[in-house]
Amino acid sequence: MTIYRCVILEDDDIAQKILETNIKRLPHLEIVQVFSNPIEAIPLLHQGRVDILFSDVEMPEISGLDLIKTLEAPPQIILTTSHSDYSMEAFDVGVTDYLLKPFSFERFLKAVNRAIDTINIKNKASQKPVVQEEQIIFLKAGRESLKFFVNDIQYIEALGAYTRVFSKEKPVLISESISDLQIKLQPLNFIRVHKSYLVPRFKVTGISSRHVILDKLKIPLGVSYRETIEKLFEEKSGS
Repeated sequence: MTIYRCVILEDDDIAQKILETNIKRLPHLEIVQVFSNPIEAIPLLHQGRVDILFSDVEMPEISGLDLIKTLEAPPQIILTTSHSDYSMEAFDVGVTDYLLKPFSFERFLKAVNRAIDTINIKNKASQKPVVQEEQIIFLKAGRESLKFFVNDIQYIEALGAYTRVFSKEKPVLISESISDLQIKLQPLNFIRVHKSYLVPRFKVTGISSRHVILDKLKIPLGVSYRETIEKLFEEKSGS
């Protein structure tokens, strides 16, 4: 469970206690500190380690709204005030929600949920996309096992008990039968289109009556495989 760190900035003792009680009812919220003086809260707020700030508007020395304007990277801010006059200005400076005192726990919870949703959206947007590792496979070539990047394999041709793997680099003779490679490569989305040919399904760009088309390449399509292959790509185009 993610814990969200909260700070209370409120100079009224009763209002402080109400906020503390409400926050403590929610197990995913943690009170970091409670301040009566906004000036004392500034160092902590500038550290960037606060998720949600509950702040009154009218306070000594500096108002809650003026304090917010000084923060370069403010947390989610829920204003609590007895005056509705500040609502327009509050949303202009980017507060998450505006609670008019006295407010119910239900209204408080709605504001908290809105703040948490905003935090999660921002966190997700800031995450770097996960780069998937390129798939590799090892195939036997005589006494050696050669590494191939799956995405580099264009097609595989049978040569009796051997096969020839055509990749971006150069054709490589492999001492494994096409039937063995079919079993090995099927989980990697390779399909048999002819008794002598195995192709990566994700590189197929078209099908004719006699060929499977891989961009500029035409690979023979076996009569006994045609119906299965046509159905396979009909399902793909229809999905």
